[in-house]
Amino acid sequence: MAGNTKKKADVEALIATFSTHVSENYPAPEVFSENLTSMLAAKKERMESGEYVASLERNLVFLKDLVTEGEALLEYLLERINNQELTADKINTALGALEEKVRSGTAGRVEKVLGESDEDDFRELTELRGKDQEAYTEKLEFNYIYFMAFRMLLFEFFGVMAAIREEYDITRVDEAAFGLIQSNIEMTTNYYLGNISVGEVVDDEPPSA
Repeated sequence: MAGNTKKKADVEALIATFSTHVSENYPAPEVFSENLTSMLAAKKERMESGEYVASLERNLVFLKDLVTEGEALLEYLLERINNQELTADKINTALGALEEKVRSGTAGRVEKVLGESDEDDFRELTELRGKDQEAYTEKLEFNYIYFMAFRMLLFEFFGVMAAIREEYDITRVDEAAFGLIQSNIEMTTNYYLGNISVGEVVDDEPPSA
């Protein structure tokens, strides 16, 4: 039986490849951020105020739940990083099923998350809801754009990881690997949204508006 001829790559190389992939395939940060802002402005223009806010609420809860579920899937896959049965096609299928699952449950989650909830991620929104509509809408927009970008980059990472696994065995995947990857995706998100500049140290939580 032929031995395993795959080359070796560690988690740091996986992260570096992801960073290179994003820098080569995404627009400059100012353009990326402007594109998301313009998309939101177009949405706001074609909707009534109440409809716009309700749409932001639904989509924000959907995106946050999708990111949470996506991170759980990433952690699961990292624990089985060199399992050849987990092919790129299977990972893509899992991501599609994940999105459908989250979407189907979003409607029932909005009031729970943004109503009387004390979830840390949305505590400021909960406090503003029904009290300061302008500030609430601005905070919704900020969080919506953040989680939209985070979701894009998280799913991009799955694609990069799947491609690397075709040629490499990934080594040095320990309990710290998920945190390293999560922090890198978070930092990349903040960089592309203009919330930080190169070299800045970011906290573990999304930035506040």
